[in-house]
Amino acid sequence: METSASSHPQPTTALTIRPMEERDVPELLRLMHGIVSFERGQDFNLTEAELVRRGFGERPEFGAYVADAGGNALAGMAVHYEIPFMHTLRPLLMMKWLYVDPQWRGRRVGQELVRQMARHARATGHERFYWFVLNDNAAAQSFYRGVGAMEDPEWRRWIMPAESVCRLTEEME
Repeated sequence: METSASSHPQPTTALTIRPMEERDVPELLRLMHGIVSFERGQDFNLTEAELVRRGFGERPEFGAYVADAGGNALAGMAVHYEIPFMHTLRPLLMMKWLYVDPQWRGRRVGQELVRQMARHARATGHERFYWFVLNDNAAAQSFYRGVGAMEDPEWRRWIMPAESVCRLTEEME
């Protein structure tokens, strides 16, 4: 995971795992930037305004559980969303990101966030939930195995890169 230190001091109080609130948006944005940087993401376009627009309101596009460290600081997050239509006639629960601030790693924060995701899955009628892990992220793979997860033996993620999208659409014209 990311190795740079956060500018937030370590509070002495216990963490609280809870659903995100609008006041968490600046810290969520910081954590999201942290995981996207770790994943070697190039185009980080999220803003506080976009997170508010997409995460709150009548039809939120995503939700998150946060590890509240007190003092407006978050120690970690588990961001999730649903794919609403599946052949099973049940939505698919996806965990988009699980990220723990480097200074909080090794303190069971990730385990508590995954446990909360499991509670969320059961409470919302999902038998399971899914996520992606970078092929070279051995630490995350080990962590996930340790909480009882397993690789999906039937699926591999594929991508249609931008240049191929352009080529295919140009061929059709």
